[in-house]
This record gives sequence, structure tokens and C-alpha cells, in this order.
Amino acid sequence: MAPIIRPATKADQSALSNICLLTANAGTSSEHLHSHPALPGLIYALPYVNLESTWGFVLDDDGEVVGYTLGAFDTRKFEESAELDWWPSLKAHYGPLLHDSDPALTAADKTYINTIMNFPRASDVMLAFAPAHLHIDILPSHQHQGWGRKLIARAMENLKENGIKSVWLGMDPKNTAAAAFYRRLGFRELDGAQEGIMAITVQEWEEYAV
Repeated sequence: MAPIIRPATKADQSALSNICLLTANAGTSSEHLHSHPALPGLIYALPYVNLESTWGFVLDDDGEVVGYTLGAFDTRKFEESAELDWWPSLKAHYGPLLHDSDPALTAADKTYINTIMNFPRASDVMLAFAPAHLHIDILPSHQHQGWGRKLIARAMENLKENGIKSVWLGMDPKNTAAAAFYRRLGFRELDGAQEGIMAITVQEWEEYAV
């Protein structure tokens, strides 16, 4: 049976977290970098099945979630929802670890915990282009098979259905393979934004990639 793309649900949280961990090191596994492996997913995946103004789709291969695209229709509303309902409990749990002398806390753990403690808000440049943003990750077993394009296509369809005309994403600048993938689909670097921000309009997608 061929994989299917379906809406993400809270029941997918364990799989979303695992995929995020296995792709968080510039597209490769970050398992070896963490003593707290839940951290990447807590920041970049799980909020999108728990908070306001979010959406998500997963690539489901016979009951196993092997990829996802997640995002927010309104990034500012998403950030406000996270400040109220997501970051406080994580700050309370992980914040004290920054002052702990436990040598098991890795440099990557500290970076992610610092992100939780002071999550960067989207810039005015990014929001002037689009209120919406997205993420996409696929396990290596299902990469280079066209599923990335199909997930992006479903995301763009969803954005259009909800009246959104453009979208941006953030990526690790070291992940050159991902950058090349996005460019093939018509994404471009967003002028005036930080390195790693790429963007596209729904019209550009329909003219270029479909």
C-alpha cells in the first residue's frame, strides 16, 4: 500500500518528535548530540498540533508516520499562543538545567534550552511577506521519492484554501541539500531577512512548481 498524506493529530506527537530529532542536524540525525532528545521536537514540531492558528499533515506509510509538514496560518497569533500555553511549562522544566552542573547536558541541549527560554520572534520583514510559515521534514527512508514536493503541494493547497497568499520557512543554512530542494520548487531567499529564510507566494508555486 502506497503512503498517504493525511492531517496531523495529537496522536502523532511521538512520531513527529522522533522525525524532528532524526533530521535536526542540518537534515541528518541529531541523536548523538543530545542527552535530552525530546528538545528539537518540543520546539519545532509538537507546538503545531497543540496551539492556536496551526495546521499539519503527515506522510503515513502503512500506519508509520515518516514525514510531515507543519505550520501556522498567523505567526504572531502562534507566537502569542506559545507564550501563554507552551513555553511556560518547558521553561520551568528545562530552565533549571542550564544552572545544573550535570555533565550530561550537551552543547546542543543548552542551545535548544536557551531557545525555549527566549524563543526568537519572526521579524517584521518576514511577516511583511507573509503571516504564515511552515516546516517540513522526512525520514531518509522516504526522501528522494517525490514526497517532499507532495507534502509542500498539500501545504500550499491548504494555505490557499484558508486565504493565505504566501508563506516562508526557516532552515539551517548548512543544509545545502534542503536549500537546493526549496529552490527547485520556486522558493527564494527573502531579502532583508536572516540567512536561511526562504519564501514563496501561492501564485509563484502554481506557476512554477505545479
